Amino acid sequence: MTDERYAAEELSEARRALADAEQPVEVGGSSGGIVNRLYYASFHAAQAALYVQGVDPGSHGAVRNRFGEEIVLDGDATREEGRLLTTLADLRRRADYGYDRIDADVTVLATRTENLVERMTTFVERTAEDADDE
Repeated sequence: MTDERYAAEELSEARRALADAEQPVEVGGSSGGIVNRLYYASFHAAQAALYVQGVDPGSHGAVRNRFGEEIVLDGDATREEGRLLTTLADLRRRADYGYDRIDADVTVLATRTENLVERMTTFVERTAEDADDE
């Protein structure tokens, strides 16, 4: 499987996780469940961007680090988008393994995550097209 195919599969997973997060918002789902799905949407979008660049990070922590090094520092994502990935990872850990209430505004996080997924989709498509032209 090529890096482009991995990237396409990751984007599909990102969209699926984002859709999962949107359903609970509409019916009053738990903040923890929503944050979990938002994190995975951002994680898969970030991983797709790395795969299309030929980077296989290997772990969740490495995805966050390499996304900053390879995508944010190159200007293909904003620092705010890089921080979103880290923020969602921290909130997901608290929601999944802790007993602290999630006080974050999940509606705002959902909008920011949707924007990140859209931006990384455009980045992946553009990068794949550029590679095909070479």
